[in-house]
Amino acid sequence: MRKQVLARHARNFSKPKPVKGLARVFRFIDEEVQPHDPYLAEELRRQLRDFENRLNLSAVMKLAYPRGLIMYDIDSVAFKILEQDGRFRGIRPLGAFELKWKSERTMEEEGIPVNGMQYRALELFSESYGLPLFYMVNIAWKKVALWKVGSVGVRYARLKEGLARDLYAVVPWAQVELVNPSALPRKIPQMLEGR
Repeated sequence: MRKQVLARHARNFSKPKPVKGLARVFRFIDEEVQPHDPYLAEELRRQLRDFENRLNLSAVMKLAYPRGLIMYDIDSVAFKILEQDGRFRGIRPLGAFELKWKSERTMEEEGIPVNGMQYRALELFSESYGLPLFYMVNIAWKKVALWKVGSVGVRYARLKEGLARDLYAVVPWAQVELVNPSALPRKIPQMLEGR
């Protein structure tokens, strides 16, 4: 059954069909969001198509590597524009960001739980390519937790129950910087460039 579902998603690259259940979401966007905010409606549609595309790619890769592949994305990579005498000279990568949103109820007393396998993979990526990678966890729109991957001690543990049960990397509160969202325009250059 699982292989049939993967095969269906893999075929969606050549003949796109909406992921089951998303048709209602697209209908809601068309009926409720579009009349009030066409820009937001288009952005939501694009984000859902990106989600479908990632789901389809994941299915293709699982079929291609049935016993030996995991895939994670990195949300954003920041590049500095290099200029000389007012002329564009190129770009230089400064760092990458993994963005998360979490409600306060998902926090652990000792720290912030994030996907353990993804955290290990991102540590390896950052170390292998020498690109600083930062986690930015928006905690219920109230605070943003920031830390550099590889520079904090994490505890790996199986946490939660039911479908949420998984391997988590718990990042201690003492090693996380909590900032107000309004401080991010000042904080990010400090993180990326030490200024």
